[in-house]
Amino acid sequence: MENWQSRFAFLMAAIGSAVGLGNIWRFPYVAYKNGGGAFLIPYFVALFTVGIPLLIAEFAVGSLFRKSAPLSMKKISRKAEWIGWWSVLSAFFISIYYSVIMAWCLCYLFHSFSLVWQPDASDFFYNQFLHITSSPGILGSINMQIVFALLFIWVSIFLILYKGVKSIGRVVAITVPLPTVLLL
Repeated sequence: MENWQSRFAFLMAAIGSAVGLGNIWRFPYVAYKNGGGAFLIPYFVALFTVGIPLLIAEFAVGSLFRKSAPLSMKKISRKAEWIGWWSVLSAFFISIYYSVIMAWCLCYLFHSFSLVWQPDASDFFYNQFLHITSSPGILGSINMQIVFALLFIWVSIFLILYKGVKSIGRVVAITVPLPTVLLL
């Protein structure tokens, strides 16, 4: 059984999974669209009454049984195993979604050196970068640059996960605080 190499590594992994990429880049927009400061009241009520207690409960169950989510839930109740599998499937689909966003960001990193989007950023993103068509029924072309970036992201994630908890601890020590620092 593997253990985290330090409490800091576990804390960074927990923060990274709880906060997520979506909250960092989408939160200001959602707050603005839903009333600004007034949005923060229900947000913090939900965070402190549902979000954080569920996170603590998940950590407690994992710490108590020292098993995967499905096996831990099965230990609690045979009928509850599906809740653990739901957690695993949710994490899997979220990782697929965020892998695509990371591939876009990687491509944009290289595009930022030449500022190819400068005349019209919206036109560049939808037409030249994503190759969006005029109708959902018309298939567009595949941007091979995004495909290669996505393959690079998937291989990187595989290698990090393959090495185990210790390598994850080293990676999250950098990648969790980095988006916050970059946004400042």
